[in-house]
Amino acid sequence: MDNIASRQRLGLALSGGGVRAAVFHLGVLRHLARQGRLEDVAQISTVSGGSLIVGAIFSHADLKWPSSKQFLDEVYPALREKLTAGDLFSLTALGWGGILRENIRILLRRAEILPKLLAARWGVRGSVKDLPDTPEWHINTTCYETGKNWRFSKKMMGDWQFGRHFSPDVPIAKAIAASAAVPYAIGVLRLDLPEHGWWRTDPATKKPLEKVSPLVPRVRLWDGGAYENMGLEALYKPTEGLQDCDFLICSDASGPLGSPKPFSISGMLQGKLNSPRLFDIASDQIRALRSRMLMGSIARGEVKGILVRMGTSMRQFGMDPGMLKQRLTDEQSALSLNYPTNLTRISESDFDLIARHGQEVCEATQVAYAT
Repeated sequence: MDNIASRQRLGLALSGGGVRAAVFHLGVLRHLARQGRLEDVAQISTVSGGSLIVGAIFSHADLKWPSSKQFLDEVYPALREKLTAGDLFSLTALGWGGILRENIRILLRRAEILPKLLAARWGVRGSVKDLPDTPEWHINTTCYETGKNWRFSKKMMGDWQFGRHFSPDVPIAKAIAASAAVPYAIGVLRLDLPEHGWWRTDPATKKPLEKVSPLVPRVRLWDGGAYENMGLEALYKPTEGLQDCDFLICSDASGPLGSPKPFSISGMLQGKLNSPRLFDIASDQIRALRSRMLMGSIARGEVKGILVRMGTSMRQFGMDPGMLKQRLTDEQSALSLNYPTNLTRISESDFDLIARHGQEVCEATQVAYAT
């Protein structure tokens, strides 16, 4: 990447998609780390699976963003071991004692269990106010009350319609759980709000304009993918360009729309995150529109960046037969894309396949942009 974004401030937008997305993003980050570029990351915006893995990265690195060397030597191997060792969210993850204790919540308030599992199984700890100033991490959710993109960061939480609260004291595990609270599969996360410290802000600059009272004492937060699954809004605006970064890498590990799959409680308890069909259709259309806007801006030279899309075959980059033999096949790329959206243990072979896919697609997309 030195020839296209040398020493520029990098912005990372990491999509949702459960464990599949988490592993794909790890592959993308591994490629950047091998180039020594993690030190240049200035902004991170995440949704669902992206939020899960960035939370795990920060927690493993003592609430700091790791250097490229630390990521390669310590963080990546540790997270590989963690993701292949056991489920994050399922009956197995709860254990039979947990099922008995949480027998009501498992049916009605599943999102409130997820922060506990993140702390216990992935070691996610601390408050968003304890995060480093750089890179600035934006954790995206959807506010049920306003229908807007509710965002958590070290600096603030809220949305432009509800108002914003500065220096929020919210557990990182709870913010991540809200970001991953897939409607109906995990369900809404309820967040009690502080009574004071709310401001109406300028929608463009986010600067405080006047004090306001919260509309309600508690908000209900859904998966950030209900609003936009690619995490682009915090870092890219079509009329303004990039926000506080010079080069954007959007890693999109969203799953294909595919054929309808029925939602079931038993499937949810096994860690499957199937959503109602109409929700999936709407999300797919939003993703397509956002992708076209971003790629249009890049093509017109308005912004610098790349869209790293899961499922892309190396053949699409026009590689010669000799190079193709050293890359994943079309079938392997398709297998990665169609890995189910869940929060259960991934086998070592599937982990290595999906992570390698993320690494190869990032590298090939970067070369294609440069040429």
